[in-house]
Amino acid sequence: MKQRIIKALLDMNLAEGDRLPSVRSMIKSFGASSGTVQAALAELESVGKICKIQGKGCFWGTSPLRTKVPYIHETVSEKLAKAFERDFAQGYLKPSQPLPLSKELSARYNVSQGTLRKFLEEKVALGILKKEGRQYVFYRKQQQKDNAPLSELIFVTRCNSWGGFSAESERELDFLRLIYKTAGKNHYKLTLFGIDDASGKLIDRSGKPCKLSEHPNAVGAVLSTLLVQNFRPLLTFFADAKFPVAVWWEHPIDAVPRSFLRKDNWIFFNSTFGKTPGKEIGRYLLGLGVTEVGYFSPYHNSSWSKDRLTGLEESGLVVHPYVDAEFASPWDYKQIARKRVEKLSVEIMARTLEKDKLKALAERALEFQAKNGNNMPWICVNDEVAGIFMEMAEENNMEIPQPNIGPTYIAFDNSMESYLLRIPSYDFNTDALVEQIFYYISNPSAFDGIKKIHHILGNVVEK
Repeated sequence: MKQRIIKALLDMNLAEGDRLPSVRSMIKSFGASSGTVQAALAELESVGKICKIQGKGCFWGTSPLRTKVPYIHETVSEKLAKAFERDFAQGYLKPSQPLPLSKELSARYNVSQGTLRKFLEEKVALGILKKEGRQYVFYRKQQQKDNAPLSELIFVTRCNSWGGFSAESERELDFLRLIYKTAGKNHYKLTLFGIDDASGKLIDRSGKPCKLSEHPNAVGAVLSTLLVQNFRPLLTFFADAKFPVAVWWEHPIDAVPRSFLRKDNWIFFNSTFGKTPGKEIGRYLLGLGVTEVGYFSPYHNSSWSKDRLTGLEESGLVVHPYVDAEFASPWDYKQIARKRVEKLSVEIMARTLEKDKLKALAERALEFQAKNGNNMPWICVNDEVAGIFMEMAEENNMEIPQPNIGPTYIAFDNSMESYLLRIPSYDFNTDALVEQIFYYISNPSAFDGIKKIHHILGNVVEK
């Protein structure tokens, strides 16, 4: 396949400086993996047929013609706006705290204090910021006094048929803890609803049907779609609500119903789906000097696993995928285990099933690395996968070669397991997610002009 790709490029009779097709288009055209396409390009580069420019693409010859390189000129203001938006999405700029001093921000964004001041004053004119003394703060409606009645906020999570709930992950527990903590700090009284996936009905914690008409003084709603497979009844229940509705969206981005995106008082917050997490890990590894990695997932029948792989590839890394597409999530393995063993043994059985999948993937990767002398970092689709690999290494004396550059393992989730194992892991930034949800509930106009699907950026946490 590599030779077919090389021959096809040679047969195109490109002139000096012509841009080659993108890696993504060649993957689709030839039905090849990213690694095979990258290997073909590397061979052509090694013999001086092509040259690569980071972020621009590949060009025929030893140097691209300047006129054919798509340089995109960004003004200082555009660069500043983009950097400010990224810092907001990543939680560096917190709605609950004043912005850093102008001197610090001008150094961070590499602009003059005059340019920065003009940019911030434009935010003030839009009602996003206001000035208090020498500092700028995010505009918020006046906080209620401590002795004032609490505002009612409706909070919905999944539940079973009688209103019961049990968390399935650390991230879900973190989200609940932060919702309660932030609600108290902002003087909200939470009214709890539950969505029963089986019936599609909203019920309270005692199992009784909920009616929105019984809560005329509610000032907003926070909806969690985590592990809610049948999410339409939940959204439809609040379709006619007049107050702000903030949704923690835990499904593929293109599954958001368009009718709700058109509602002025709705916004969807996403942190885990899409290609961004993969791109951010790629950005981190490229910064360390890593250029080639393996990607391991026993849940590749899911959009989030596929998106993370695509994000890694689009970041500029050469990625060798080792994936199994029978199941879509750790939840699927637990469901199989629940049918086979008693309740207390479910976690152990689910982990054993995953281990069987990962053993085959690891053997393929080790065979490739031994054959090619390639000691590359292993990117794991979550911390649990990294933990299983480390268990297997101890139990079976399976030796994972230490990469010359970068960590042996890197994963997604930044769960407690990643701290115990001391592996770098991508944190989905639940703190920023919850803070911005409450900022929207109290100041929906602050998100005017921001996309109705607001993406929260995480970061890699080193241990």
